[in-house]
Order: sequence, then structure tokens, then C-alpha cells
Amino acid sequence: MKKLVVIAAVLLCSGSAFSQKTVPLDSVAKCEGKVVTVCSKVTGTHVSSGDMKNVSLNFGKPFPDNSFTVFIKDEDLKNFKYNPSEFLKEKTVCVTGTVKIYKGKPEIVVTKEDQITVK
Repeated sequence: MKKLVVIAAVLLCSGSAFSQKTVPLDSVAKCEGKVVTVCSKVTGTHVSSGDMKNVSLNFGKPFPDNSFTVFIKDEDLKNFKYNPSEFLKEKTVCVTGTVKIYKGKPEIVVTKEDQITVK
């Protein structure tokens, strides 16, 4: 059964470089290096303290047990018409980008507003 899950995750994440696949939240980690779309509810947000006001949008369980994060650098917040940490909290969104693993968890770094759509 475990092999079947791994095979399904590989198939979900495979495809041409020009196509985007929508993957479930529990399969994002298996898509490292791939461009995917993830649709889920933002369960929490965080703005870093200090000079750089980076934004983290957490999905799944509340932080620190979240299963997926969207990260927006302070310098990219100018590309948004709204404040992501406030506007997106508790909303169901779809996020498109390249999956990377950061501190053992999947993450997509978002640089512009059109990578996120509110459902």
C-alpha cells in the first residue's frame, strides 16, 4: 500500500515543465522541485519581527505542526494590492509555484499576487 501511495505521488508531480499539477496538501512534500498548485485553507499567518517583515501562510494544522507553508519575502509584498497576512487568513486559496523543502517541510516561495487565488 505504501508503494502505491508513493507511485501516486510521483504521478501527481510528474509532467512537462510547462504543465502545472494540482496536488493535495498531504502530497506536496513529494513534489520537491516541481511547479504545482496547492489548494487549501490558510490556518494561520505570521509576520516576522525585525526589519524584514516576511510573511508565512500556514496550511494544515496550526504552526508549528503545519504541513505546508507559503513564504512571501518582505521585498515582494509591494507586488500585492492587499496585506497577505491579514487578507488571506482563514481563506481557502490556491497557490502555484515551485515546491522546496525548508526545515523538513514543503514550502512555496511566492513573489507576486497572481500566484495566489482566493476560492
